Order: sequence, then C-alpha cells, then structure tokens
Amino acid sequence: MRIALFIITFLAFVTLQAQQMPQFSQVALNRSLYNPAYVGMESKTMLTLGGRWQMIGFGNEPQSSFLNFEKTIKIKSKPIYNPAMRVSIPIPDEKRTLKSKFSQAFGGQLSSDRYGAFKSFQLAGIYAAHYQISSLLKVSGGLKLGISNNGFDADKAQVLNVSNPELNYQGGDTEYDEFTAEKWNSNIINLGVGVNVQYGKFFVGAAANQLTKDAIQFGRSNVNFNLTSHLFFMTGYNFEITEEFKILTTAVVKKMSPAPTSLEVSAIGTFGDALFAGVNYHHKATAGLIVGFQVSSAFRVGYSFDASTNTIIKSSFGGHELVLNYRF
Repeated sequence: MRIALFIITFLAFVTLQAQQMPQFSQVALNRSLYNPAYVGMESKTMLTLGGRWQMIGFGNEPQSSFLNFEKTIKIKSKPIYNPAMRVSIPIPDEKRTLKSKFSQAFGGQLSSDRYGAFKSFQLAGIYAAHYQISSLLKVSGGLKLGISNNGFDADKAQVLNVSNPELNYQGGDTEYDEFTAEKWNSNIINLGVGVNVQYGKFFVGAAANQLTKDAIQFGRSNVNFNLTSHLFFMTGYNFEITEEFKILTTAVVKKMSPAPTSLEVSAIGTFGDALFAGVNYHHKATAGLIVGFQVSSAFRVGYSFDASTNTIIKSSFGGHELVLNYRF
C-alpha cells in the first residue's frame, strides 16, 4: 500500500506494528490493562477512566482511551463451630468463622485507539480467580474474552499516483482500494490470559493477549489487519520506607511482534494517603513524570507526561495521560 504520507513514514512502523493494543504510561497503577489476573486484586469495586495523547506535534497523533470496571465476588465466611452444640465457654466472635482462601472477580474493559488513518475499538469481559495460599503468598489467574473493531478512515490518508507521484491518485493500489471500497471494517474475536504471583510486597506476572489473532473475524472487510499475539511480563516490589512513605517499583517487558522487545520501568512514591509522584522510562523511546493525588478516600487523579528520548524528539512535544479512578 502506498499511503504516501506521515502514516507510512512513521506511524505505519511505530503504531501498526508496535501498537496493535493501546499503550499507556501509568501501568504500575492500572496493571489489569495488560494482565486480567490483576482484576479484583484489591478486593474493591473500581471504575477507572483514562486517556493518552502521544507524540504531540506530528498531526494525527496516536490517541488512546480506556474505561475499566472491576468487582470482587464476595464469598460468605464459613462457620467453624456447630451452633447446635452447647458449650460452657462462649466462642469469641473472631474465631466463629473462617474466611475463604478463594476469591473471584469480574470486570469489563472498553478501549479505543486512533493512529493516523487507522482506528480500533475493543470491548472485553474479564474473569479472575485468586487463592491465598498463606498469609504472604497469593496466586491469581485471569481470562479475557472480547471483540475488537478495526477500521480505516480514508479522509485522513493521501495516496500517491502509482505512475506519477505529482498527480492525483487514480487507482491502481489494490490494498488501498480495498480499504476505501466499503471493505475497511473488521470485527475480530480476541482471547487473553494472565497469571500473577504475589508474595508479600513482591509480585510477578505474565499475560498473553490477542491469542486468537485474526482467526475468528466477521464483517465486511477483505483487508488483513495482521493481528499478532502480544506478550507481557510484569514484576515489581513495594518498598516501605516509613509508615507514610512507600515506593512502588515496576518493570514491564513487552513482546509485540514484529516490533522488537521493549522494556519499561517506573518508580512511584506515595506520601501518606494524599499524594503520589514518580518517574517512568521506556527504553529508547520516552522518559517522563507521574504525579497524582487522592481527592478523597474514593477518588484518585493521576497525570503523566512523557518526552521522547530518541530521534523524534526534534519533532514531538511529548505525550500526556490522565487517569481518573473511583472506588466504591
């Protein structure tokens, strides 16, 4: 396809190959974006809204947004005594029941991604199960099943004339003609899985998304969007410096073929229950700051700014991300 503009020269490489799924900066605080095993990890009902605007300055920049919901399924505590048995000494309340070591959670994700003339919208449902092996050790697993709609906006593309680039396009590029002949819209079923192990303040998890690639699709498209499986490995440790000051360190390794493996690291300090601030670094791509505050016990606001560290720094003003989190 000869889309002769910025889409081909830059976005086609960066986003079509490396960003088939939306990418975000504040992953350390929103781990379920990549790994479904983290849904319900905090045993809270949560609603999270976020948006990111990348590589400002190019025009038609990648714009991503998401809406996450998660809720833990409460399991009733089991009695550990026979209420029909008469006893001479009352059983203390805290010993009358035994909390289940098993918990479940469900959630949903809406996300959208726009990059140049291409756009994607995803809707998914998530189920996660957690088992508390000991007071320190917890293992979790998650499953995500959804549908993605991939499309092409011909109004945002300019195409060269096949024979003479100085003339207007008059047809001849088969792939572009497929995109614009009302065959640009494709619906694809996506499957993702994830696992996580939590030991005290340390965690390590792995996830695979788009496992089914484009094997299950329907719609009016004859265009192959070339979906690939995306692999994520995430680990981190929460250092407790004092009772009021903690630092969460996180590292994320992404394998999103055909793009090279990428590494992202972050360190976020929390100051009491009110403020958090930190830094994040995407190897050979961006470096930035993360700040936020707890508006109330239920509502949290987070903002991050990323600046390019590679050759596009001369043309880009960086990127912004805003995340709103509400806990019921």
